[in-house]
Amino acid sequence: VLFVDDSPTIVEAAYDELTEQGYEVSVAYNGEDALNLLESDVPDIIILDMEMPVLKGYEVAEKIRANPKLAKIPLIALTALSPAGLGDKAKLFDAYLVKPFGYPEMLKLVAKKIGQP
Repeated sequence: VLFVDDSPTIVEAAYDELTEQGYEVSVAYNGEDALNLLESDVPDIIILDMEMPVLKGYEVAEKIRANPKLAKIPLIALTALSPAGLGDKAKLFDAYLVKPFGYPEMLKLVAKKIGQP
């Protein structure tokens, strides 16, 4: 699992929840760092905040979808908007977590997309 968000509090809590369930987790605090990580490590799923400095979540998603090596990875958007509020960008993502979200909801969605560890 690659978890990408610019909030250290959210990243830390998500990391703890995911690792507690047995998932291997990498984290990044902005889109550029996420893309750099993806050069050497291909996760089973990516959870990506939509509003971050450096590169927005949808910009990272566009780059992931354009890369044949990464294009099939499920992407979950973290957003304060509803999926309808994302407009055309919504099609880049396989699922959505609307902030504030519950970690049980996140874990259920990850398990649904990639199974239990």
